[in-house]
Amino acid sequence: MRWRRFRQRRQRDEDLAREVDSYLAHEIDDNVARGMRLDAARDAALRKFGNATYIRETIYEMNTLRPLEAVWQDFRYGLRQLRSKPGFALAAILSLALGIGANTAVFTLVDQILLRLLPVHNPRELVQLEVAGGRFGSNNGDVVHTFSYPTYLALRDQNTVLSGLTGQRMEQASLVGPDRSEMIGVGMVAGNYFGVLGVPAQLGRLLTPEDNQKRNGHPVAVLQYDFWQNRFAGSPDIVGNTIRLNGTPFTVIGVSAQGFEGTDAGLPAQVWIPVMMKSTITPSRDDLDDERSSWLYLFGRLKPGVTLERAQAAMHVLYRQRQQQEVKGAFFDKFPQLRKPFLRQNLALIPAARGQSSLRFQFERPLIVLQWLVGVVLLIACANVANLLLARAAARQREVAIRGALGAKRGQIVRQFFIESLILALAGGIAGLILSSWLAHVLIRLLPFAPANLSLSAAPDNRVLLFTAGLTILTAFLFGIIPALHGSRIAPGAALKEEAGSVGGGHGRVGLRKAFVTLQVALSCLLLITAGLFARTLDNLRHVDLGFKTENVATFVVRPATSYEDGRKLRVYQTLIESLATVPGVKAVGANRTPLLSGGEWDSWITIPGVEPKSGDPHVWSYFNAITPGYFEALGIPIKAGRDLSWQDWGASRRVCLVNEALVQEYLGGTNPIGRMMAQGEKAEPNMEIIGVFGNAKYEDVRGSIPRQTFVSLDSKIHAVQSINVYARIQGDPRPILSQLRAQARRVDPNLVVSDMRTLDDQLNMRLSNERILSFLSMAFALLATLLAVIGLGGVLAFVVAQRTREIGIRVALGAGQASVIGLVLREMLLAIGIGLGAGVTASLIGGRYIESQLFEIKADDPLVLLMSVGAVVIASLAAAFVPVRRAAGIDPAGALRYD
Repeated sequence: MRWRRFRQRRQRDEDLAREVDSYLAHEIDDNVARGMRLDAARDAALRKFGNATYIRETIYEMNTLRPLEAVWQDFRYGLRQLRSKPGFALAAILSLALGIGANTAVFTLVDQILLRLLPVHNPRELVQLEVAGGRFGSNNGDVVHTFSYPTYLALRDQNTVLSGLTGQRMEQASLVGPDRSEMIGVGMVAGNYFGVLGVPAQLGRLLTPEDNQKRNGHPVAVLQYDFWQNRFAGSPDIVGNTIRLNGTPFTVIGVSAQGFEGTDAGLPAQVWIPVMMKSTITPSRDDLDDERSSWLYLFGRLKPGVTLERAQAAMHVLYRQRQQQEVKGAFFDKFPQLRKPFLRQNLALIPAARGQSSLRFQFERPLIVLQWLVGVVLLIACANVANLLLARAAARQREVAIRGALGAKRGQIVRQFFIESLILALAGGIAGLILSSWLAHVLIRLLPFAPANLSLSAAPDNRVLLFTAGLTILTAFLFGIIPALHGSRIAPGAALKEEAGSVGGGHGRVGLRKAFVTLQVALSCLLLITAGLFARTLDNLRHVDLGFKTENVATFVVRPATSYEDGRKLRVYQTLIESLATVPGVKAVGANRTPLLSGGEWDSWITIPGVEPKSGDPHVWSYFNAITPGYFEALGIPIKAGRDLSWQDWGASRRVCLVNEALVQEYLGGTNPIGRMMAQGEKAEPNMEIIGVFGNAKYEDVRGSIPRQTFVSLDSKIHAVQSINVYARIQGDPRPILSQLRAQARRVDPNLVVSDMRTLDDQLNMRLSNERILSFLSMAFALLATLLAVIGLGGVLAFVVAQRTREIGIRVALGAGQASVIGLVLREMLLAIGIGLGAGVTASLIGGRYIESQLFEIKADDPLVLLMSVGAVVIASLAAAFVPVRRAAGIDPAGALRYD
């Protein structure tokens, strides 16, 4: 019975196929009768009614193939169709590759910095402690998440809601080797760090609480897996051997599990040591027992069944008890006015499944903005490809009509069109994935960190591949489903009777294509406005008067690979500065303790006897820095009054300092401060003489106002100095002599480690990395989006001209001039462009509030940016219309009336 039904269906298919061949034969005969050659007549018939072989295959597929076989048949036919139109396929694939590639590249960083969970046991149980309400004492960290070590011990031992509480602190230390010394990231961690996090060992063992019992009593180290592989070639013999950190030998006891890099996402620790070894890593800050020194980041794991809310309530009570104890200390006896503000502090627990990331803190908002921007680019690319597919569907309407006449259901036709869209999306996704690796590499290079200090990868992993696959399918749906539905909506009988110049359903297609152009114009306008705002922000920041000159200045960090006693450090640093000044091409050299434009700062209270602060507060704060002679000359900061530091002040018993104009004006009311004495911090007696006033200059950031600044001689703070930041003003471009500066430093002392060598202009660019990333990439994406919109607009106008060729020809024959014809064509798109511009400007004004925190000295509704962006879109639209309008204006009436 099945065989009989199959033969009946096959016979019916063959009968239909013969009818198709007969229909084509009659059409060929008619063409020959009109004077066409046989081969031309056959080609014309096939162009008009489709390929007869494919029609026969389609009939067979519609009636005999199973669903998967039918999809495979459509897939093969779709490939043939795209190969027959390589220009169309290339344009569509390139548009999609740019959109998908940009999205994948940005997501590669978003995933690693913002989304990825720590590779530890059940990371969702982890919490981090934070305190709101300011700090009362010294702080070395982000202020919010840092605690003193005594506070950590109290919270660890007395809480009842956490199965474990641990702490960690990242620092830089010199790894001294037989062939070279280098700076590496060292994690100083509590002994229960790996146990609380649930990290296994790859080799040997990890740190335990027993390794963290005695100050400087357990010099043991755990290596990070990648560091072990790269620095020690993955040798298993490393366990039991020693490495030297800051000159101190540490015994390697193990290697952590592969993939674990610490709790700071993107900035890996190469080595972990017990926190009780802190004085070896930070000899200038031996503050383990100081309850007023906050520097340790705390992470805990919730006990089974304990909610975050319950844990927070319990820890808040425990922290309040700790505050009541601390407020009785000597610090608050000396500053009783700080007791109430201190007791107003609030402890909170926040989810820590993703760890503590300085990269996330700095780049979360820019990355989210970029992800939205590239999403808009992808929408424009989809609209552009949808327009191409609509034009393609219009050219294939007779093929669709014949399939419908032969019995094809609309769903089968929609499936065929959608599969072709899916093929384009797959090709665009593969090309975009390849492109994304390069784009992600560019993004990583734009971050203000040395690539060697980052663990970010530009290579796509399984998560990125899954994202790209999902984005590809979504893209195929976005640009493919509407053209597929619209292209399949054809009345077979009417379409087969129409002449070639007519377009079945053409008015609907033109309206839909106009809608896509409106969307493209709106999104392009939005991107151009956003890019303009970021570009203006970057330009404003670059023209900020920093108070010092960044041109032709080289900067680098110098520190001894081992710990030096204070006297030796003084001699080495003085010799280094004087020796670098002798290098040919060097005009001036100086150094400071806290680097400029790095985001770091050192501030303290100051008092000047006989001066009452205007605010009435007995304590006035100032930014501090410790400098060497030559610092002001190297940076071009003028001395406004008094004198500069000299080497005679270096090591003298009398301490001296210089203050900036802002401090003189705000604290002293502009009176001459030279010769006055100043006290810093908690010291009761003034111990520094003001010898000079220097010009106002930026310090840790380009944004904001000029702060009060006090610069002391570096020798007076030498005990707290681990490294210095050298600034050398060069005659001309500094880059050619950077190697000479490095070699000269090694000649002064082979034990010196030189790192972070760059120009001060590069340092400024690194400080403006957020603005540079947003400006450069948003402008690139905006230009790309505008190009895609121009292509889409030009395609629609070309389609309109082709559709209305006969009408234009009649108008010209009746006396219409070129201006009238041009106006006729442009009116087709003016409304769409106008609506798009209005929508784009409105969207930018609404969304501008989200990005205003990233702007500088400019508002989101800046009229100049709005005007320039709208003007750019209008000019681009006119450029896109040039070729179609020129073609319309040159239409020959006689030829147009014969158009077939």
